Amino acid sequence: MYDSDKMERVCGYLRLIERTRLLKNTTEELEQLVGFSIGSGNGLARKGGKSLFIKDAILRELAHIAKPDTDLDLQEVLDAYIGADRICERMGNVANPALFCQHLVWYFYADAEAADDIAPIINKVEAEQLPILVLLMLKLLPRLSAKGGDVRDIRQDYRRLFCWLSETVNKDIMMQKLPLLTQLEDEIRHRPDIMCRIHLISVANQILNSFGALSTRERISISNKELLENQFDPEVDGIWTENEFSTVFWRFEGIANGYHLYRYQTDTTRKFLTFTKFFMKFFHLENDIMALVIHPQAIHYLVSGKKIPNNLFAYLDCYIQVDSEGNSDSFITFSPQSADGQWFALKQLRRSEKEEFFQNLLDDGRYEKTDSHANDDYDFTISLAAITSDHIYISKDETTYYKIPKSLNGLLEEVGFNSNAGVMSFKDTADGEPATYIAFDDFNLYYDISTKELMAEHQIEVVDSISVQLYH
Repeated sequence: MYDSDKMERVCGYLRLIERTRLLKNTTEELEQLVGFSIGSGNGLARKGGKSLFIKDAILRELAHIAKPDTDLDLQEVLDAYIGADRICERMGNVANPALFCQHLVWYFYADAEAADDIAPIINKVEAEQLPILVLLMLKLLPRLSAKGGDVRDIRQDYRRLFCWLSETVNKDIMMQKLPLLTQLEDEIRHRPDIMCRIHLISVANQILNSFGALSTRERISISNKELLENQFDPEVDGIWTENEFSTVFWRFEGIANGYHLYRYQTDTTRKFLTFTKFFMKFFHLENDIMALVIHPQAIHYLVSGKKIPNNLFAYLDCYIQVDSEGNSDSFITFSPQSADGQWFALKQLRRSEKEEFFQNLLDDGRYEKTDSHANDDYDFTISLAAITSDHIYISKDETTYYKIPKSLNGLLEEVGFNSNAGVMSFKDTADGEPATYIAFDDFNLYYDISTKELMAEHQIEVVDSISVQLYH
């Protein structure tokens, strides 16, 4: 049976693809892709005459081609494009489109108050339309009524998008620059073949979603909880080397919330052993493994709530093979996900065949052992004792507890018995005295309790019992 509604819809999609140069930057490139001429009134929507099957097959094949480089559903993109274009039509001219789009992003992705200029449309925009609406307003995508023809300079379009994104998404996040922004910049630099308008939509969508996950402590807590669900222990404790003949070796030490990864530099002549202690976590992401490595200097930024420089942490793609016998057939490869992670230059480790030799070096009292980041060292003891309806109790010692009111921060309502919460002792402070923090590591919340005055400021008490009925 002939379906006139579907025929009209499919033809509309095909005309939109062709008119907007969505998949290819020029008519010539699109003709090379589909294998037939689409000029002189012989467009995609006319191919196959009255055969809905042929037109639908063309649309499905184009969707199949677009998927690998964008991870987008072509039909969903086309529907969102049509909806976003209608919103632009109703809005008319906007005095400052770049600022208007920033207000949209901060409202939808960072829970900001609605600015006056966006208030009339916030109830009309659907989530999937927002990246396309932004690109339309920034004139990086053509309106459906436009007749602009081929894309003039796709590289310049990407540069304009990245400039606007850099000003928009780096504003309130806890790091100095959104890692995915750098990652996608690297991808474009090395993959110019994938640069087109639908990929531009994919880039905007990915970066805005990543910004949304990291824009507020509340959203970070949700992202952290999702990551923690995928955290795993690959059983890599022990000594590893890049090269058995090198003076450098590495040691993984499992701790409650991940690993300490020590890098040792040996000087056997002068009997020196210098080390740096990194923090690392491993995560399963579908069929892949990712690691997060944090430089010891990052602790200063975490406890003070300042933005963390991107050269103090790195997301790494990993491949891990751990032999059941624990021998040198075990290896790990590391690859930074973006240029920001290049500071962590480790490429591959193999489990050492000379573990006893290196362990003897560590145990040898004749060696002077020096922490290259002694002023950044800290101890974190996970010691969550109880959770009640109004308070969280963290063990201070065998007989007393820190009693923390949940009213300190709304995120404390999310703390559960699997949370990494406890006491952190941090050596380096302004006056040279050690500092003590109540730490809720999953939520990046740290409360300085080094003095009675600071404890009183946070309404944190030391008590010798938990007398309130436990909250379940």
